[in-house]
Amino acid sequence: MARYLGYFTAVGDVQPVRLEEEELHVTSEELSPATGQFPPTTTFRESLQRLYGSERFQVLVVCLVILDAIFVLAELLIDLSVIKLEHGHLAPEVFHYLSLAVLTFFIVELLGKLFAYRLEFFQHKFEVFDGLVVVLSFVLDIVFIFHEDEFVGTGLLILLRLWRVARIINGILVSVKNRADHKLHKLKESYDHLVQRVTQLQERCDKLEQENQRLEALLKKHAIDS
Repeated sequence: MARYLGYFTAVGDVQPVRLEEEELHVTSEELSPATGQFPPTTTFRESLQRLYGSERFQVLVVCLVILDAIFVLAELLIDLSVIKLEHGHLAPEVFHYLSLAVLTFFIVELLGKLFAYRLEFFQHKFEVFDGLVVVLSFVLDIVFIFHEDEFVGTGLLILLRLWRVARIINGILVSVKNRADHKLHKLKESYDHLVQRVTQLQERCDKLEQENQRLEALLKKHAIDS
């Protein structure tokens, strides 16, 4: 299952190994003032990476994709006369511009990811394909505004926009995987702490046993019954 989920990875996904490395890095930063060195300041790229990797941002993206799908679906139903409106009604145009506004957000998100992750972005096929869909949808939307009567790619536009609902699946997968990784890390941390505690107790028992043997030897040396 994990092998197939790998095809749905997005930039900013947290892996268990990376999580441990990041916590070790944070720990080293916390200890650095003791050596007289201040931890390095967070750069703009690192701030963007944290933003894109956060669960709240994933939830925001999922909500915007659902909202975009609703706008496109409403526009499609009006065009197919399923929802009948008066000729020249502003509703289709309003839905189109609202959907274009959501797409503009995704364009900004795409540019931010390219800046934050650079070449790492292209290692995730799902992200690359999603980025192409966003760019193509945005271009087709702009063309549709200026050439609405001559535009023949409405079907392609709707198909591309509705395909982005797959982003919902990706967001859910990322959120579930991150939560599972976090719980696994917590369990591992608790287990390590328990092992360390048991080791400390075992060492104390060994010391007490050695002290008991020393006292018994001392009593025998002085011919005193214990």
